[in-house]
Amino acid sequence: MKRNTIMVVTAAAAVLAACAAMPPGPSSVAVGDRQAQVQAKLGAPKLERKLASGATAWYFPTGPSGFYTWRVVFDPAGVATEYGQVLTAKNFASFAQGAPPDALLDRLGPPMERMTFALSKTEAWTYRWMDGTLEMIADAVFDPGGLRHIALYRDPAFSSTVSGDGSTK
Repeated sequence: MKRNTIMVVTAAAAVLAACAAMPPGPSSVAVGDRQAQVQAKLGAPKLERKLASGATAWYFPTGPSGFYTWRVVFDPAGVATEYGQVLTAKNFASFAQGAPPDALLDRLGPPMERMTFALSKTEAWTYRWMDGTLEMIADAVFDPGGLRHIALYRDPAFSSTVSGDGSTK
């Protein structure tokens, strides 16, 4: 009898833990939600940043190489003032050459991958994102002067299929 009770309690705890951190979506957070409410819904953020405005931003990427990053911005009182998916063509296009890396972190959150190239003194940050129904990659390249450029292109993992004869379609 005790073994069954332990199994039921363990299963219930696992279900509650899963419910406490549901994946973010368009209606997961409402403007006006407090930080504790957001954390109860989405779990701990992957990244937390203090913005120049004095607001705090929390970032919730959907997996280590997912296509969406949800950002919640809280005012100094801890009330959500913004919520949305930030990996968009409009956001990538909003950065000027020379922008500091912190500007990208503040707006887009953490990249999927970072690579450093010592000889060229550059660093590349890779973000996966969706442009409508197309799987995309954005590579932000930085040099010591800041952002050099952002390259947007179709994710090669999804951009073509290989037929039986080795040709692509």
